[in-house]
Amino acid sequence: MLASIVGWVIVALVLFWLLGAVIGTIRFLIRFLVWAIVLVALVALYLNLRAPADD
Repeated sequence: MLASIVGWVIVALVLFWLLGAVIGTIRFLIRFLVWAIVLVALVALYLNLRAPADD
């Protein structure tokens, strides 16, 4: 009986750790995409403003 409880606690801890790893990975990917989009937008804005006007 006690071994079964300990086994389920181990399974719960491993699942909790895996869920945290998955959520952490998703948060990292979203944060990376936001930074990449902001960086590309700023570089495009810089190049657009730096270019001479076509008058």
